[in-house]
Parts: sequence; structure tokens; C-alpha cells
Amino acid sequence: MKHLLHPNRGLIWAGTISVLILFGVLIVASGTFSQLPYMTSGAFWGVWILKNMALIASLSIPVVLGMTSPNAQRRPTKAIGILLGFWILVILIKAIMPAVPNGAASSYLIKKCGPMLLCYLGLLFFGPQLSQRLYRLSLSQLRHLTGGFTGIYLLASLTTGTDWLGIGTGQTIVMFGYLFLLGHWLLRDPLLLRLHQLLLVLGTIFSLGIALLISWFMTNRVAYDPHHGLTTSQHYLDAISWNQPVMIMGLVGILIIFRQTHRLPRQLSVIAQSLLGTSILWLITPQLCQAGLTAVFRWSRQLPVLGQLSLLLLIAIFLTGMLAGIIGGILTLIQQSPKTAINWHALLLRLTVHAWRTWLLVGVTWLITVISIWHLWNWRLNMIQWVILHRELIIFINVLMVYALFAILMAIFNRFWWSAIITLTCYTVWLVVNVIKISDRSEPVLPADTSMVTSLSSIQDLLKLVSPAVIAGVLILIIATNLLAWWLQRRDPKIRWRTPQRVIMMLLAVLLLSSFRFANHPDSITAKSLSDAGDRPYFYSQLRAAKLNGTLLQFANNIDVTIMHQPQGYSKITMRRLEKRYQHTAAQVNAHRRYASMAHQSVIFVLSESFADPKDVPNLHVQGDPLPYLHQLEKTTTSGKMISSGYGGGTANMEYQALTGLSLTNFSPTLPTPYSQLVPYQKQTFAISDLFNYRVAIHPFTANLYNRKQVYQKLGFNQFYHLEGGNHLSYTAKIQHSPYISDASAYSQTIKQLKSHAGGQFINLVTMQNHMPFDNYYDHDDYPVSGTAYLDAQHKRNIENYIQGIHYTDTALKQFNHELDQIHKPVTVVWYGDHLPGIYNGDSMQQYGIALHATDYLIYGNRYSPAHHVQLSKHRVVTPNDFAAMLLAQMNVKVSPYYALLTKVYEDLPAMALNSFDGAANNTANGSSEMVDDNGQLVSHLTKHQKQLLHDYRLVQYDLTAGKGYLASHAFMDR
Repeated sequence: MKHLLHPNRGLIWAGTISVLILFGVLIVASGTFSQLPYMTSGAFWGVWILKNMALIASLSIPVVLGMTSPNAQRRPTKAIGILLGFWILVILIKAIMPAVPNGAASSYLIKKCGPMLLCYLGLLFFGPQLSQRLYRLSLSQLRHLTGGFTGIYLLASLTTGTDWLGIGTGQTIVMFGYLFLLGHWLLRDPLLLRLHQLLLVLGTIFSLGIALLISWFMTNRVAYDPHHGLTTSQHYLDAISWNQPVMIMGLVGILIIFRQTHRLPRQLSVIAQSLLGTSILWLITPQLCQAGLTAVFRWSRQLPVLGQLSLLLLIAIFLTGMLAGIIGGILTLIQQSPKTAINWHALLLRLTVHAWRTWLLVGVTWLITVISIWHLWNWRLNMIQWVILHRELIIFINVLMVYALFAILMAIFNRFWWSAIITLTCYTVWLVVNVIKISDRSEPVLPADTSMVTSLSSIQDLLKLVSPAVIAGVLILIIATNLLAWWLQRRDPKIRWRTPQRVIMMLLAVLLLSSFRFANHPDSITAKSLSDAGDRPYFYSQLRAAKLNGTLLQFANNIDVTIMHQPQGYSKITMRRLEKRYQHTAAQVNAHRRYASMAHQSVIFVLSESFADPKDVPNLHVQGDPLPYLHQLEKTTTSGKMISSGYGGGTANMEYQALTGLSLTNFSPTLPTPYSQLVPYQKQTFAISDLFNYRVAIHPFTANLYNRKQVYQKLGFNQFYHLEGGNHLSYTAKIQHSPYISDASAYSQTIKQLKSHAGGQFINLVTMQNHMPFDNYYDHDDYPVSGTAYLDAQHKRNIENYIQGIHYTDTALKQFNHELDQIHKPVTVVWYGDHLPGIYNGDSMQQYGIALHATDYLIYGNRYSPAHHVQLSKHRVVTPNDFAAMLLAQMNVKVSPYYALLTKVYEDLPAMALNSFDGAANNTANGSSEMVDDNGQLVSHLTKHQKQLLHDYRLVQYDLTAGKGYLASHAFMDR
């Protein structure tokens, strides 16, 4: 049999496979495919075939291992060590390199390729032993085994909705093992040599042709819509599935042909094995190519398609050759170093059987973590199944943090059972405390809560809030576990760490736990690692985040919170000078204002959920006018565009800025959600609502999101109308199939509130009707759309359904204003959309960022209001922090020094918002901002006056939120 294999071809095979895979990765990373006309040129189909050739090359890796492992003399420990070193190096490079597109389906050649390297390393390590066991089978037994697994694979692939042992998803150890078995069978079965070569070649070509067709249908999607017929999509740009039965048949045909012509490798050298592994590294980390070759990719787009492909092929050959040379150099260094024999059997026993205590600790911690998350999901079996199967890295991080605490205790006391039991007891008590807080306040324990535990008396006060039965249970648990630790330590005192191990473990544990100080710094290693693991902090809903991340990790997510960086020159003297300066400014402003206060006025702030005129969305054409009343009202009121700091979300951030007059751009990037991270913990808050003696909030939805209950209480609201408790909503009607209370009902609730209170009042209404998702809630969509702002029929339907919803809002707004005019007291309205819905997937955020963050706003009054038919001179482009100053100006009300500052900010500075071009993420760390002028253009330079004004604004915001509060206790805030 050995004469069928060639001993010198292993490196050629590995090099060829590596070049093909890297070539495919470069094609995807460079965006070559996306530049070609869809399905209309030979180049398009040529590039598609090249992508699939790279896929076939990747499928061949475990098959080649199966063919060559029987000839391996020993375990390939050198190749495994080299690959692990490369893997660690890649992880470190990814952690420190600038952010590049990561995680998008179009960035990868193969879907879900993450586990591939681990599977390959596993086959490298166990391959020789597995081959020896397979050699003990007779040829008949091997055929039956291979045929049986092939049948299972085909059945698993063809059965709808079935994924047996992960076979259907492709690159799992089960799939790798099956392909390894195929390679072994291809090596041994003599029947394959008797196949007619011409028929074999024709059959292989036919299989590959069908495989390419199936791969196309599996990847590309074409939707039909009755208005526009077939709608092309760009799913063909996405990663290709590795689960390709027919393509594997074609690969088998190719290898049989090579076997018949005696061109198969006999064995793989260390360099060849390492090259195959590095090709998988390219597959799972295309960001390296995107970051390292950005300039080359940009330059190559000037070349014709053939020139681009030739350049990418040369790069693939060069990088493969360079890696082969590096691996050869590493092997030379290894050969020159002293050789130490490793007893792998003893090492394996030491890491498994002899470490049973450590594995027991890890297993119990894992079980406790899973049970605690299961409890947060109200013991729903389907959710805990999802958490275990899809949040395994998040569970691992929680376990790792607990183990770090154990390592610190073990390093100090060097008593295994004492350290382990104390760690588990502390973790259990921690979870119990979280259960208590969540039941009371729908929020897990956060770092800010530790400020309440400052003395023995404060602990006693907190314990008074807890049931005596719970306290007794916890005390019994502590006593019982201490007794257990004492007993176990006496029975099993053997485990001790040596001094070097104690020092190293202590340092590693402290380093791990302290790294969470940088969890919200976007470019930090910690932030990138947590993001890759699937950590979702969801600062606007801490309970939701705890369900997804576990209470321990969610606590850590909130450690890295800096409210605001101290502006230069901040001091008591500086703030006193600033106070005097804006007292003078206030006097100048007030000389032209009529009303001294708003005691007899009523003001309504209306945040209209996801409201934005679709006719302003780039590349979208709407048939008809869904907002006739809004467009009519805009002509006679202060109106224009509000630049939002969110797309598809971030409601509470717009609300916070509108109420306080403070800008999100001034805060630290680690404070993405002030409602959850700042307001509940402030000793004193300031908002436009402070100008009224009576304040009411209305939100026709649950109050759990964004911590609204605490926020409104902190802001001094007298009433809060919402679902699930609070003041009862009188109007809860919905439109047709919508799950949300209609805007008409929300406006009726507001009218009722206006009529029920005799004096002036402040009402903050946050609507819900147009909240996502947009799933056929209405029987008719009267405003069809066309254009390229969407990529598929589903998003088109979502857009049309959304437009129907905002049409109903327009109708409800007309009726609302009609009823306002019937109320015989002055009422002024600040009405604004918080953000666009996240449904325009055909528009590039990098190209249309500002347009995709521009919502509509209005400031107007009823016929009795001083704001009636008044239009401010500056109104075309604003941000929500301008609304308070604009309201006072339109109502002709005198201002305090604080609102004099906000007036100058509104009048003299461009609109300020978070960077619209950073993407669509909301409520996450955002380190950049932008300024937009009245023409909707970015402003890159400020005048000297503007720079001083912006600095003053930041000084005041810092003083009120993170500083000493020099202005809070003086007349700066009051008239």
C-alpha cells in the first residue's frame, strides 16, 4: 500500500491547500466579490468558484490527516506547540490592533468556523492512536463503519430541522472525525483503484458542478415581492456553509483520482502539519488580513478583476512561503535546544484524574451559575437550554471569576478545602443577595450599591429590609459550610501550592479581576475579549443583561464607569467666576423676556417612539404622504431635524438630554446610559421639570427598562402612569394587531391629566406605538416603498408596516392638538422623535450617518400659550439638549444663569451628538462625537468664542454630575 503514497509530497499538498484557503480569505477580506455586478459577468461566477475552491481545500484538511496519520511515527507535539504559539500570538494581535469589522457574515469565508482549529489540534494529537484502532478493523468492517457514518451524515444533512451531534452545522469534532474516517478509508480500500478513471473524472466534475450550484442556493437568497417582483439580496456575500455533502463527494472523487495516479502524500512533516493549521487560523481571523492589508486592498480596486485576483494570489503564495520559512526556523531552534522527554500519559493523568478536586470546584461553580441564571429566567427550560448551548463562554467567564477568588484565597492560606468552600459560600450568598434585590427592585447588585455598605450601622439598616428567615438561612449555610470545610481539610490535607505557584496564581487572579476596570474602554483588550465572548452589558436594562451574562459578570460590566473626565481648570474659583459670568448673561437675556416664571403654564414633552419622516431616508421612495398633518404643522412652528445619538435604540438617552439640557457627548465613553448608571446615584438632580411644582410622567409600557421608576422618583415626579403597577392608565387601546398601546391612547391619557390638575404642570410622555419590531401589525399598508434602502423583501415589509404606524401617529397628533386648543389654559408642547427605526439595512451608516440619525421635532403651543405661532430663528438642526433653552425662548420666559448658558450653547454652538458614522450600536461605550451645522454638515473647527463656550458647558456639566457641586448649592440653577 505504501507504494501508492509519496513521502515528499506532504509539504506540497499542505502548501497548496494553504494557498487556496488564504486566497479565498483574501478575496472575502478585500471585498473583491462585492464590487462585481450581481450574476451578470463571467468574473462574478469566476470569483464564486474560487471561494468554493477554498472551501473544498478546507474540507480536505481532516481527510488528508486521515490518510497520513497511519504513517506518523509519534504524536506531532512540535506542530501542536507551534500552532498553539501562533494562536496565542494571533489572539494578542487581535486584542491590540485597531478595531476592524468583526463578526459580520460577509467578513468570513466559512460559516461558524470558530471551532475548526481546536478540532484540527484534537485530530493531530489523537490521530495516530485513532488510526491504529481503525487498522485493527478488517476491510469489511471499515467499509461498514464508513458507510454507516456516511448514511448518518447524509440523513442529518437532508432532514429538515435536524442537527444530530452537531453534524449539520459542519465544523465540529464529529464532522472532523467523519472526514478523518473518510481519509482512512480512501487510503486502505483497494476497490477504489479498480474504478474506471474516465467515469470517475466525469462523475467528479459532475459532483463538483452540482455542489457549486447547491452552495449557491444555500448561500444566496432571492425574495419575491408583488410590487417589484424578484428582489435580489446580498446573502451571496456571506460566509459559505461547511456542511456540503455533494462537495465532499466531489472531494472524494478528486482524492481517488490522485490515489490512482500515485500522487498522494505518504505523511505530513511538522512544517506541513503546521501550515494546515495556520490556514485554519486565517479562516477564523480574517480581521488580520483586513487590518494588515487595508492599503493594498484599497489600491487593488483600481486594477481590473484579473489583476486584483493575481495580486491576491501572489500575496497568498508569499504569506504561505513566509510562514513555512518561519516554522522551519522555529524547528531549527527546537532541534538546537536541549531535548526533554515528555511523559504524555503522566501529564494527562495529572491534568485530569489527579486534579479531580479542582474539576469538582469548577463543576460545582458551573452548576451554581447555571442554576442562578435559570432562576432569573423563571425556571424556563427552553431558556436555560439556550444559555447552556449558546452562552457557554459567558458561563465560563463567570466561573473563571469565581476561580480567581479561590486562587487568591488559596495563595494566601494554602488550604484547598477551606479556600474552595469559602469561595463557594461567598458566591452562593452573593447570588442570594441578587435574588433579594431583583425581587424588590428588578435590578441586580451593582457597584454603586456598595456605597450603602459603609459602616456597621448601614449594614444593620440593610438587614432590616431582609426577611429574618432569609438571614437565618444564610447564617445556617455559613456555619454548615465552615464545618464541612473543616472536616474535609482534616480528611484531605494533601493539596498545597508551592511558593512560586502561589505567587503566580495570585498575580494572575488579581490581573484577571482588575482587568474589568477597562471593560468599557472600547479599544482595551478586556473590552474586545468580552465582546468576542458575547458579553452584552445592556446598561439600559440591567436585569435583562444579568439574565444573559450572569449577575457576577454584569456587576463587573458596571465597574468601569467614569461619569466624566474632569475638564481643564476645574476648581471652586473657576466655577465662581463662571457663575458670575452667566449671571451677567442671564441679565442680558432677561432684559428681553416677558414672563418671570412658568407657575401657571403647562408644558408637555412628548418623546414619539422611533418617529422620523421616511421621506428623508436616503435611497427610499415613499408613494404618497403618510404625514400630511406634521408637514402642515412644521410650516407654522419651530421645527426641524434633531440629531439623535442612537439608531434603532437609545430612547432614554434622548429623554435624559431633553430633560436635563446636558449632552451625552460630554460624558465619558464608559457612561453610555445615564438613566441607569448616573441618575439613581446622584445626590441632587436638575431638569427642566424643576421649574414646575407638579410633575407627571406617562409611559404606556412597563417601567422596568432604563430604570425609569427610580429616575422619575429622583427627578421629583409626583405621578408615574405605566403598566404593571404605578398609577393606573385609563386608556390602553391598541391598533389592530399591534402589541403596543396606541399613540391616540397615550395622547388621551395626557389630555385627561391636563384637565384633572388645576394649576400649571409638567408632563413627560414617552410613547410606545411605533416600537420595534414591525411585524404586520396593521391590516393595510397604504404607503408602498421602493429603492435601495432595504436589501430584502422582509425589510421592505417592515418599512411599510412602520410607515403605516407613523401615519396613525400623524392622525393622532392632529386630534391631540385639536383637543389642546379646547383647553382654556396655556399649554406648550416639545414633540420629538427619539431615533430612526433600525430597518434601513440597505443604507451604509458610514455614508449616510447623519441622515440616519436625523429625526423630526416640533415646539408649539395651543392658542392660549405664549409659544403659539412663534418660530425661533435657529431651528433647522438641533440636538435634544437644546430643547429646554428653546422652550424658554419660545415661551418668552426669563432664565437662570444655568439656562442662560444653555441658551448660548443652543444659539452659538453647532448641534452636538455621538458619532453618527460609528455604526448602529446603542447603549454601549462610544468614544467619539460630532458637531453638525444648520445645513446638516459636519463641523470640524470652532471659533475661539465657541471653544470657550463649549469649555464652560463641560465645566458646568462636570460640576453637576461628577464634580464637587459648587454650583448646585448656589443661585446658578435658580432665578
